[in-house]
Amino acid sequence: MPRKANGRADRNERGAGDQMPGGAMPAGAGPSANGAAGMPASGGGAAGMTGGGETQQPSRRQCGVMDVHRRLLSTSAEYVAARSALENATTQYVANDQRFNGIAQIQVVVHVVWNTAAQNISQAQIDSQLDVLNRDFRATNTDLGIVPAPFTGLVADSRIEFRLASTDPAGNPTTGVTRTQTSRTSFGTDDAIKASATGGIDPWPAERYLNIWVGQLGGGLLGYAQFPGGPAETDGVVVLHSGFGTNGTAAAPFDLGRTTTHEIGHYLNLFHIWGDDGSGCSGSDEVADTPNQGGPNFGVPAFPKLSCSNGPHGDLFVNYMDYTDDRGMVMFTHDQVSRMEACLDTVRTELDQASGSGTTQPTPAGPVVSWDAHRIDAFVLGTDRATYHKWWDGAAWGPSVGGYEYLGGVCMSAPEVASWGPDRLDAFVLGTDRGLYHKWWDGTAWGPSDTGYEALGGICMSPPRVASWGPGRLDVFVLGTDRALYHKWWDGTAWNGFEHLGGICMSPPEVVAWGPDRLDVFVLGTDNAVYHKWWDGTAWNGFEYLGGICAGPPTAVAWGPDRLDLFVIGTDSALYHKWYDGTAWSADWENLGGICVSAPTVVSWDADRLDVFVVGTDSALYHQWWDGTSWSGFESLGGICIGEPRVTAWGADRLDVFVAGTDGGMYHKWWDGTAWGPSITGYEALGGVISDFKLDQPVPDQLPSTVPEQVPDQMPMTTTRQAVLN
Repeated sequence: MPRKANGRADRNERGAGDQMPGGAMPAGAGPSANGAAGMPASGGGAAGMTGGGETQQPSRRQCGVMDVHRRLLSTSAEYVAARSALENATTQYVANDQRFNGIAQIQVVVHVVWNTAAQNISQAQIDSQLDVLNRDFRATNTDLGIVPAPFTGLVADSRIEFRLASTDPAGNPTTGVTRTQTSRTSFGTDDAIKASATGGIDPWPAERYLNIWVGQLGGGLLGYAQFPGGPAETDGVVVLHSGFGTNGTAAAPFDLGRTTTHEIGHYLNLFHIWGDDGSGCSGSDEVADTPNQGGPNFGVPAFPKLSCSNGPHGDLFVNYMDYTDDRGMVMFTHDQVSRMEACLDTVRTELDQASGSGTTQPTPAGPVVSWDAHRIDAFVLGTDRATYHKWWDGAAWGPSVGGYEYLGGVCMSAPEVASWGPDRLDAFVLGTDRGLYHKWWDGTAWGPSDTGYEALGGICMSPPRVASWGPGRLDVFVLGTDRALYHKWWDGTAWNGFEHLGGICMSPPEVVAWGPDRLDVFVLGTDNAVYHKWWDGTAWNGFEYLGGICAGPPTAVAWGPDRLDLFVIGTDSALYHKWYDGTAWSADWENLGGICVSAPTVVSWDADRLDVFVVGTDSALYHQWWDGTSWSGFESLGGICIGEPRVTAWGADRLDVFVAGTDGGMYHKWWDGTAWGPSITGYEALGGVISDFKLDQPVPDQLPSTVPEQVPDQMPMTTTRQAVLN
């Protein structure tokens, strides 16, 4: 593989990248001890409330944010200055129509402060609240249907998601939950719950984590937040335990998790929708697209609810920043979203763990995915063609370094796995009838069972390719027996399709989702050129001719909205690159050199950052990267690899690469931001005997001309291990 001049000096100085020896796998490489049998499984007025205060369940919403705001305005000159500066910055940000790239990922730590056992809420109740937040802030909540028709055009996706922290401030693995028993029977807006010295628990660093305290509040208080700009030691959100989540102690009318959505709105610099001027019409929430409103709404008003001469449509009482019951608040507006984006791009930049690094969530689908920092899930087929799974949880490989979890099946394609949210995995394979099959991990168990699969029908002539552009959304693409492109999708409620998208395709489809309700699909045509088809949220477009004479299927990646980078291997076995910059495709294919014997694998962990991996003629792994200015040239990473490398990135400047060795085992190497581990040419042995690790299958030359109208009800898959000879 001819090399260009190498890039960054820090990698060149390690001295192993200038030559391309064949290199064997590291010492100790070889099949696992049990590898001969496939891949065996291994196993408002509540300030200063102290003990003895009122603890009855609130019947009307009461938020204490303005109590905190006014207290800080009267006692802290620093807060006054910070608030003024933020409002000026927000005004400029909104005027310039700025937007951060990708989807913001906010690390959350939930501090449960309890006096009675019932207040020590369950993990399931905490998880239910995270699910609500991720639906509400992405506008995928199923109750959007209650928005009155005149207001539906105001509904906006904030592109903000939340996940429980996986690493604590010291760098240790964590569940993202702390639990503190207290002698206090209730708390108020004096921030006592936020300090160990006053019966609560101290926050984690506020610049990195969204701290949420959950406990018993008094005086009818449902929750409160601190606007950005206040002291770090009290920054965060406080929520009554019976207004948190959707199960456990959550109690109507505040049992749908919307109190936390409301308070995080404040935390991200949103005011109450009526402008906090009591019942007058002179206040402002500093948001242009919300109607002027005379005061808070309670319960669930009937439309239209008129105030402040705002007819004919009246108050936007379905907004999260009003005071309605949980079932009545279901949306943010576009200008509210702009204020929250401004907050994340100004005073809370370190809080955003994704957009600042240019990555988008959900992560791209493949046999290796990551749904959280320090979390990796890898899927392979064993020699019995069953699916096997192993994972890294931030501390160790599960079920063991060399072990795999058995997930059953007799599969005709390697698993294609998508993750659209924390602790969520959806795996797709082809069965022996070439039908599409699906299994999923919901955070608790595999569905439909540990070794079972959901039949999705079809007769597919390519491995499935999957994209997810939001929580609860899956889009699957395959080729049919007519070589045309077909599409099937899960909309959060039910499966739809197969939808016929046409074409005569000579490669499996490659699919990318760079934003909500956006899909870009690439295939090779009968002339071996690349063709592009896209969904823009309204209709399918294409096929668009992108040219080239390609020796293998295209690989695509998006490092930001409206950005696409496309890679292929040419007839000279060199790597070629073409890109879309939001306006037009590059005129020509850029030659990146090399003599490649595998299709490229590409990942992006930052805006304007690309990392490409291929296998060279000596079967070693090679790496080339774009740093925003220039291409590096190929770096040799050693090994003798069988098939394509698979790569994931769970954070900024972090890469995890997986390959199959000559013994059929899986091997791993990683870039930690400073150096390759375990060494530049070394690999960590992860055991197993792999029969398929996403090796793209060619479309047969001869295909049936018709597709049967029915597919089998039962998939010929095994539910027990088969003894397989290597």
